[in-house]
Amino acid sequence: MKAEQIKLDHEIRFEELKARRAKPCDGEGVNGQTLFDPSGVGNMAFQTKRFGEMMRHFLPKMPQESAELPQFFETVEKLYAMYEVPAEVQAKILIPLHTAQAKSLVNQMTIDDMSKYDELKEFVLTEYKLTEYKLTPREYKIRFETAVKHADKTYTLFAARLRNLLSYYLKSRFVKDYDTLVELFISDRLEISPSEAVKLYSDPKRKGLVCC
Repeated sequence: MKAEQIKLDHEIRFEELKARRAKPCDGEGVNGQTLFDPSGVGNMAFQTKRFGEMMRHFLPKMPQESAELPQFFETVEKLYAMYEVPAEVQAKILIPLHTAQAKSLVNQMTIDDMSKYDELKEFVLTEYKLTEYKLTPREYKIRFETAVKHADKTYTLFAARLRNLLSYYLKSRFVKDYDTLVELFISDRLEISPSEAVKLYSDPKRKGLVCC
């Protein structure tokens, strides 16, 4: 009989706890937010744990190859949008996925900056010299042409890596459509800039050079 009473007491306390969590707290927390409001500062630890546990099944780990970082962040942002991850926890759940080198770099940031996704992303890309226009088109091209398949990677992953590297190169050369792609191929073959190539092969006096 006593055991049944103890069990009943536990069930009552459990139901009371569920009820308190289901409705807003009577008191207000920091910045006027209630304790159980997902946007409340007092609930940050709960939200970080909740989304961290959920997203760890979907978020990719940061690649060792620095040239793949832009694609890594693009994928992360798409997943954040897909699962509606709050901006307040985006940086917090991403840091554990950083490589050892990246973690040592972000330790140089202030706590305030480290907690902001945009600041974290910009810092990492800057440190790896991968912010927009940091790598020259030639460097992107060399990375694509010299990439090799590692023994622990499948051909599918290697192909994806090549696709990403080529994409970075095409973006750095402002390729937007078929015509600009053709111009790029010709300029690479002639080893001059796309604008100079256009002038060269569009000049009637120079048509023979294009075929050489």
